[in-house]
Amino acid sequence: MAKELLERPAVVGRGGGIYRQRFAVPDHGEAILNMHIAAAGTHWGKAGQEAGTLRVEFEGSYSQHLVVFGGAEETLYQRFLGDIGIGAHEIMFTFSPEGSAEGAQWIRTLSMSIDVLTTEDRRAIPASNSPLLYGRAEKAPYEMRKTDTPMYAFYHYPRGGPTGREIEYFYIYSHAERGPDPAQRLAQTGCLAVIEWSFRGSLDSAGHVAKNMAFQGRNRAPHGFAGGFDMRGHPVLQAAGPEGMFHDKVVTPYRLGLPALEEWPEDRPLAWMQNVFPVSYRTAAWELSREAKIEHPGNPASRALADPHDYLFVHANRRLAQGDARRAPAVEVLVTLAGQAKPFSSSFGDARWAIPGAEPFATAVKLPAGTAVEAVREIRVRALPQRRDPFELEIVGPQAAFFLTGPSYQVGPMPSGVPGETTVTLSREHPEAVLWQAGA
Repeated sequence: MAKELLERPAVVGRGGGIYRQRFAVPDHGEAILNMHIAAAGTHWGKAGQEAGTLRVEFEGSYSQHLVVFGGAEETLYQRFLGDIGIGAHEIMFTFSPEGSAEGAQWIRTLSMSIDVLTTEDRRAIPASNSPLLYGRAEKAPYEMRKTDTPMYAFYHYPRGGPTGREIEYFYIYSHAERGPDPAQRLAQTGCLAVIEWSFRGSLDSAGHVAKNMAFQGRNRAPHGFAGGFDMRGHPVLQAAGPEGMFHDKVVTPYRLGLPALEEWPEDRPLAWMQNVFPVSYRTAAWELSREAKIEHPGNPASRALADPHDYLFVHANRRLAQGDARRAPAVEVLVTLAGQAKPFSSSFGDARWAIPGAEPFATAVKLPAGTAVEAVREIRVRALPQRRDPFELEIVGPQAAFFLTGPSYQVGPMPSGVPGETTVTLSREHPEAVLWQAGA
């Protein structure tokens, strides 16, 4: 159980201030710091006001920086402090002017608690091996305080759990300066933010990453990890380049300790993790707007990225019942609205924008501005085979279908019957099927 450390809000700012807190813990394990923070004068969507940053010290030494990307709205930030023992400890944080936007004036910590994850906690293994990420500083010092900031981390067991001995880590970035067109990425992945795998390896009998270690580096390929460890066992990565990639050689002075406490489920698309961390929708939308990458007004016939409120986000499970997984046809999602005969396509009828693979998938279908969830009458799925090979694709769902609502881009209500467990089979002879229908 988390131990609350604050009796009253703690405030540090550009004018100064140091917050120091001594505390004791009764257990030995991985320490997770939970902080609800608001930063006056900041807004991730406004140039020059993007974020305030805290410099965190633990046990009298530099621990990390904490980028407060949530603006003036109270937001939960979780950070790891490394392995700690039973007894007394001390944490201190100050305002970081060099890591803060010009408009940031003060940072108010509304609550702060500490969790110690013992070996009995299922989160202990993924948290204690979470990478310690050194922030990018290639165009400007502390540049992740205003662009492409890593917001959340999560993990995945590729072979079904810690006994499978493999673990993989991911980051959710607010954006990536370079990479696929954001509108095409949204169509093919359903991700408004950028999600990239960072580090993977095999666990030893004690639950430590010990061999087969790799990171996602140049050309989006796995590179053997030859870097170091810090904070008693955390592999050290360096954010590198404008595509959200990594290196194992440290070249910058600031670092971020994002703990992977949530697991990506096998039967969900990668985009599902944005629903686990819903603030990621808001932050990504703000950065896209700030960088003028959003079409105004939105045109549903155009492929350009529109206001994220104008998309129906759809998630579904998918598995290949027959055929070669390497040749599985991509699929598109078709949405029909009340009073309109022609459906709207996630891929605009272009196979290059369709959703590849044979795994669970997500997409977002661009619709007329102001479309209400009640106007959605039908969701269909269609395979777009590029070869003549036989195939059978089973689609199950929809697991989710929603609009983002309000100024905070919250996940809105879903149509009646969603989530659903309808199973349809797509084949060369029958490439299209209804997955959900209003009133059915």
